[in-house]
Amino acid sequence: MVDRGWWVILLLLVGGAVILASFLPQLDINANTDAFLEEEGEAIATYYEAREEWGTDEFAILCVTADDWFSPAGIARLKELEADLKQVPFAESTMSILDIPLLRQDPGRKPNLLRLAAGTTTLRDAGVNLPAARAELEDHELAVGNLISADGRSLNLLAYLSYEKNAAGEYVPGINERRTRMVDGVRALTAKWNERLPEPVRVSGVPHITVNLFESMRHDLIVFGIASLLLFTLAFAVVYRKPRFVIVPIVCCLLPAVIMIGGMAFLGIPLGFVTSNMPLLVFVLMLPYNVYFIERYRERRARHPDEDGFASTLQALRTIAVPCFFSCITTLAGFGALAISPIIPIRDFGRSMTIGMVVGFGVVFLFIPAAFRRLRGSRETARRSGGYRRATGLVRLAERITLARPALVAAVSAAILALSIAGAFRISAENKFTGYFWPGSEVYEGLEFIDQEMGGTTWIEILLSSETDGYFRSRAGLDAIAAVEDYFEGVPETGNIFSLARLRDEMRKAFPKERLSLLGDAVLLRMVQASSPDLVKLTSDPQFRTGRVTVRMKETAPTLHRGRILAGLQRHIADHPAAFDGLEISVTGVFPVYAELLSQLLEGQRQSLLAVPVAVYVILLFLFRSPVLSLLVLLSQALPAAVLLGVMGWAGIPLDLVTVMIASIAIGVGIDAAIQYTMRFRRELAALVERPSPPGAAEARREALRRSHATIGRAIWIATSIIIAGFAILVLSDFFPSVWFGLFTALAMLISQLATLTMLPALFLLTGYPRTGATAPGRPRRRPAPAEAARNGPE
Repeated sequence: MVDRGWWVILLLLVGGAVILASFLPQLDINANTDAFLEEEGEAIATYYEAREEWGTDEFAILCVTADDWFSPAGIARLKELEADLKQVPFAESTMSILDIPLLRQDPGRKPNLLRLAAGTTTLRDAGVNLPAARAELEDHELAVGNLISADGRSLNLLAYLSYEKNAAGEYVPGINERRTRMVDGVRALTAKWNERLPEPVRVSGVPHITVNLFESMRHDLIVFGIASLLLFTLAFAVVYRKPRFVIVPIVCCLLPAVIMIGGMAFLGIPLGFVTSNMPLLVFVLMLPYNVYFIERYRERRARHPDEDGFASTLQALRTIAVPCFFSCITTLAGFGALAISPIIPIRDFGRSMTIGMVVGFGVVFLFIPAAFRRLRGSRETARRSGGYRRATGLVRLAERITLARPALVAAVSAAILALSIAGAFRISAENKFTGYFWPGSEVYEGLEFIDQEMGGTTWIEILLSSETDGYFRSRAGLDAIAAVEDYFEGVPETGNIFSLARLRDEMRKAFPKERLSLLGDAVLLRMVQASSPDLVKLTSDPQFRTGRVTVRMKETAPTLHRGRILAGLQRHIADHPAAFDGLEISVTGVFPVYAELLSQLLEGQRQSLLAVPVAVYVILLFLFRSPVLSLLVLLSQALPAAVLLGVMGWAGIPLDLVTVMIASIAIGVGIDAAIQYTMRFRRELAALVERPSPPGAAEARREALRRSHATIGRAIWIATSIIIAGFAILVLSDFFPSVWFGLFTALAMLISQLATLTMLPALFLLTGYPRTGATAPGRPRRRPAPAEAARNGPE
């Protein structure tokens, strides 16, 4: 097929990739943080139900700092800033201290429900007693930590993202466009006001975080994609110094990546938070196959310089086809474990990589022979006697160490494995939103300041529901709310608490203590409803059948542990049955949803670490037909995954949406080199022991090791070194997930390379595996036929 239809294959592959690439400008990058878990899951289902009932919790936060807010000039400046904020695209409404009713302007006046219903004083009104207003707001149960700092210098202005729907119930325009345009408007506003305020405006909120994630992903995809491509091209040029060995492999690796992302753009499938790594990873995973082909092709040309160039191409491909096929299958096993994750971004990544591997494997074994069809056979330097050169450089060093001290190599590997496993048991999934950004970045500084100075960033909503109208105006209902607050008062990571009970407490401050005895809670809450209906809507439904307690947690607290806090809340509720008698209680919000995500990350890590090795072992067993040999190969590649998890555990690096995948990828990808080496070692061993005058069994294994290092060892070193350099460049990213992905993938490939060139051959020397021909106990030596000897010999 390739012999005659080579041009058709090239036309279809290259032409198809070009057509799909034309759709790349339409590629959507989706950084939504609200689509990480299955909607059918309890945590996310409760969250969406709460959003339907209580409205959006998505707003931009501007934190401004000055010393003179409570002066006529400061109030005028704040009003001007609010007016500018209302002009930001898709800012549906705003909230600031300008909206807080001032109930203590005249504390000596007698309570009057009609007066409160007629309207209350705010900072928007003329004639406000500004010193009294400052004293009231700095002692306000709800404003402090939400809209104003305790010292009155910093203020929060909230801009709520609009949610407009068309007749079909769809949001118009799309959520990403609304977020982007809002954030662009906020940034323009920030630039303007930074010149007028003594301290820079700090910005945070879900839209800002999401847009920054999007921008970081897009930046890394473009900048580091191009940088990696140039680096890979340079590496091939330096190593092989021939255009065919540079252009063909680079194009061959680039085609499946372009086909995948172009196909996603054509089908309208966005790149997500995790799948943005897919194009680079697909490119990199195809790279070793190309290196193995080039090395085998050059070996073939050196031994058979008069052979037709296309025949050498086909022979080289036949030689690497079986090990590459099985390494592809084992890699698919690693990604397959991710494809069944309950976490949507990880599952999408697993599925896209599974498809990408299949597409890439097909492209490699179609494009290479088609591209080489019309090329003359290259001239390669003849090998030394025996058909191979000795290993050089680091490969030679690995060979010498392994031959000299195989038992020591195995012992050191076992010690590292044990230490790594001990560290892996220390690993946690207690990650923080600030962990996604570098300190000093716009988002990090905004999150940190608001978290520490303005009452926390992530929130928990506790919804208490009764079947009785007006229940949460009663003493029992308010006591239930107070019982929830009591728990969080003892949690050091608690920031601000917002509830109906706090509203009542704030109303109590409006009257002299001697007059409070005339007022019951029900009367006070009617006053609250009359004076601050918008605030009441945030804490209770109109019938007072549901009470809502919103607790903001300090995300940057060093002792923050979501699981511990939420488990403690459940115990507190169970330990106070009288306070919550007859109530239905649900806990939701960003804090518990993220906690559920982290819990699933940890559980998914455990499951994948069981499923992937088992699947890989079954594949190896099918390939090698030897339980012991399959186990030895698997053990050598369990080391990279164990070291990665151990480093994370000992260093206190938590799992996140990116690092949770690295162990499965390390096993699935690293096994490629181990399979290639094992098959080459077995072939070289067979060629040695089946000679007319073979060396002894021990010497045959040592010589097979030397030959394997000189041939496939060189290919492994070239391929993995280029891959390591390509991933290591990601450490320059401003986006921490990209940094961890690049760093840990590079580390995994480095350890895999070292394990393949030291630990694996050391195990072969110590155990007597693989067993082939005369080296197998009890098997008589036979003399191979000439054709078979030629086939088994080094090519």
